[in-house]
Amino acid sequence: MKKSKLKNFNHLESEKKIYTEWENRNLFSSKLKQKKNNFSIIMPPPNVTGNLHIGHALNMTIQDILCRFWRMKGKNVLWQPGTDHAGIATQNVVEKYLRKNENLDKNKLGKEKFMSKIWEWKSNSGEKIINQIKRLGASPDWKRIKFTLDKDVSQAVNIVFTKFYNKGLIYKDKRLVNWDTKLQTAISDLEVEQRSQNGEFVYIKYFLENSKSFITVATTRPETLFGDCCIAVNPKDKRYKKFIGKKVNIPLTNKFIPIIPDSYVDTKKGSGALKITPAHDFNDFKIGKKLKISFFEIFDKYGKFNENVPFNYQGLDRLKARSKIISDLKLRGNLKKIEKITHTVPYGDRSGSVIEPYLTEQWFLDVKELAKQANKRVKNKETEFYPKSWTKVFFSWMNQIEPWCISRQIWWGHQLPVWYGPDKKIFVCENRRIASELSKKYYKKKITLTQETDVLDTWFSSALWPITTLGWPKATKEFKHYFPTDVLVTGFDIIFFWVSRMMMQSIYFTKKVPFKKVYIHPLIRDQYGQKMSKSKGNIIDPLELIDKYGADPLRLTLASLAAQGKDIKLSEDAVKLNRNFVTKIWNSYKFLEMNNSILNKKLNIEKVEMDINVWIIKNLNDFIASVEDCIRKFRFNDAVKEIYTFTKNIYCDHYIEAIKILLKELKDNNKTNEIKRVSSYCFGIILKISHPFIPFVSDEIYVNCMQNKLYLDEEKWPNKISFKYKKSSIQKITFALGLVSKIRNIRSALKIEPKNILILMVNKKLASKNISSEIELMINRLARTKISFQELNKKTKNNYSKFLYKNNSFYIFYNNKDISSDNNQKDFSFLNKELIMYEEEIKRIEKKLENKNFIDKAPKKIVDENKYKLDKFYKGKKKVLLEINSLSRKDRL
Repeated sequence: MKKSKLKNFNHLESEKKIYTEWENRNLFSSKLKQKKNNFSIIMPPPNVTGNLHIGHALNMTIQDILCRFWRMKGKNVLWQPGTDHAGIATQNVVEKYLRKNENLDKNKLGKEKFMSKIWEWKSNSGEKIINQIKRLGASPDWKRIKFTLDKDVSQAVNIVFTKFYNKGLIYKDKRLVNWDTKLQTAISDLEVEQRSQNGEFVYIKYFLENSKSFITVATTRPETLFGDCCIAVNPKDKRYKKFIGKKVNIPLTNKFIPIIPDSYVDTKKGSGALKITPAHDFNDFKIGKKLKISFFEIFDKYGKFNENVPFNYQGLDRLKARSKIISDLKLRGNLKKIEKITHTVPYGDRSGSVIEPYLTEQWFLDVKELAKQANKRVKNKETEFYPKSWTKVFFSWMNQIEPWCISRQIWWGHQLPVWYGPDKKIFVCENRRIASELSKKYYKKKITLTQETDVLDTWFSSALWPITTLGWPKATKEFKHYFPTDVLVTGFDIIFFWVSRMMMQSIYFTKKVPFKKVYIHPLIRDQYGQKMSKSKGNIIDPLELIDKYGADPLRLTLASLAAQGKDIKLSEDAVKLNRNFVTKIWNSYKFLEMNNSILNKKLNIEKVEMDINVWIIKNLNDFIASVEDCIRKFRFNDAVKEIYTFTKNIYCDHYIEAIKILLKELKDNNKTNEIKRVSSYCFGIILKISHPFIPFVSDEIYVNCMQNKLYLDEEKWPNKISFKYKKSSIQKITFALGLVSKIRNIRSALKIEPKNILILMVNKKLASKNISSEIELMINRLARTKISFQELNKKTKNNYSKFLYKNNSFYIFYNNKDISSDNNQKDFSFLNKELIMYEEEIKRIEKKLENKNFIDKAPKKIVDENKYKLDKFYKGKKKVLLEINSLSRKDRL
């Protein structure tokens, strides 16, 4: 065996070089001429402001696995990339940047100049996220990259808005929204972070009109009492029945409000009486609408008290005024008690300020009918969710859907295609030219129009992503060939905000669903199951891991942990482990190179005769089929498990270890050449199957080391090999490897040093059936034994152990005099150790399952896991006992 001149795999050198080669070769470009056999997928557009985080890395890895797999399956793949303008996020980032680096204020700068600064920033920094995605090895068609503020996308957005408006689905209304007092805009629920924090339940006495009697109301927001419109009590609550219809005084004011019955009130929460403040609480808003009562707005857009409150509170910040109000309530005799509690408070995820439910005039899209159509398509399985459990979540959200607030009070984004005449007459058109024509016709003269300053919610343009990226509303070839797309890969947190809205928009405008399948990937947590956050200091930076270990180990780790329906617990150790696996593949190639095993793309199966080669090809066949099945079913973790099991355990640990011996010991050139052909052929298949998961190292070996002309994305995915294998070959090798494993376990249990050669006594009849000369050679070298076919002398005084394998008795004789056992005694020490281990584990888990606190408080899946382990250990114990009993019953040979 010659020594390999090949260096170790250097990911830092190889990854950049290989990615450049991929791009130069246009490997990721879709082919418009191919009308059939297409596969399309849209990239969830990352924010143009963003950096690659671990969630992006998981999402991109899964998409890339699918794209590379389907390319190799012969599909014409379009992975449509792009970035999102991310309205509030981008404006916030640039605003901070200008303030810090150029000492510029957005408002002083003015809209036009500020917008120019954002475009300048986007031009300079916007490509960062794209370059980071490339480092991961992602393979989208970069030549088709889109941006949600591209001119053609903006035109499509205006067309959609206009059509919705003309159908009466978009309208202007005064409703409660999530208002960010710092950013001065409405924000979506997704941009609201619910933080758990300490707070107070303030119990306030509301005195009845002309009476010393009172009703106690508990609230976490005493500052909103000035906006109270009524007090609601449950009509079934006996405590308050006598008060229904009467009036109470709003503390600190001269106003009186009625006590009304409403079954919405929870009798067990707080005092059981609920203050209704429709202008400053989402639930109260619904009650107020239902009861058709007047609303009192008490805060301005900055979160300060307005003129609708007593004079001495006007202008105070709502949060700072809380302590003053509590103090005044106490002085007036309206404070009953204060109870310390823990509750959730809404914060803006960008601004960090407390979000205020604020009554303001906004633009809304009525999505009720659109949601019904989307539900119908999912029920008809035109779009399917994976895992299936997310289908119920989708229906739950869609059935509770509310009008969508689509306007935002910021500068960066799609400005609403709405123009106002001098008398506030509204003109909704695709562009200013059409608006001017319509206004001239309406007013009978040319007038000056003022465009609405609000911009659209970022999700509005994102909801059109599957169609606008393919050229809609134009009837492009891309749209014809690639729509609907095949798969959407996304996280569960945006099923409602993005997935459902894409469904609604696409169905309404194209009569088709935007994607046939939706794969919802898990949430990534740290190794302890904790959600990652800056405050906890447990953020894992994917770029740091790529620098340290390479993109392939990170990709393999993320895919290996992506079990359907389970959160991912990620640790650096897991990435390190998969780096070792990548190294093992590299070293396997070095072994083949040292043995002159040149890659064979084709193999004449009929000429394969050796048992070990028949065995590996049979396993290879199973491997090909199982990985393909896993990818098709989005079971990426199972696919990695199959790759790991076959490559490491079967090919490297068993097959290569066996053929090392045969290549060294056999003198028959026909047999050694057959081994070289089969081993290299199998390795080529391993590279192809693992390529979607670890594209860098697989192409480095396949193209740059093996000098293949085609990259693996250009190669065909392997098909199962059609051959009639000898079952006896499989049985013999399986028997031999199992026997080797058994002997190794015994050696370990008895602490026999590896250098000591053991005599293995084998029954002649069994040997003739299962142990050929080649297999005998393998067993002897791998297990460090010397097989003997002699009969056991009952009077022998040698040390030996008897063990059972496949219902056959074997004897091992020790050459090591330091190991002693009573003469003529059966040695079960290795089995007894196993038995003790099982008994200890059974005792430990049974104790846990007998603990009532554990059963009551632990998550169901944890309890079920322990029950499963207990059952597994009982079965293991039973198996060991059967083996001990069997050996005890059998007479010596």
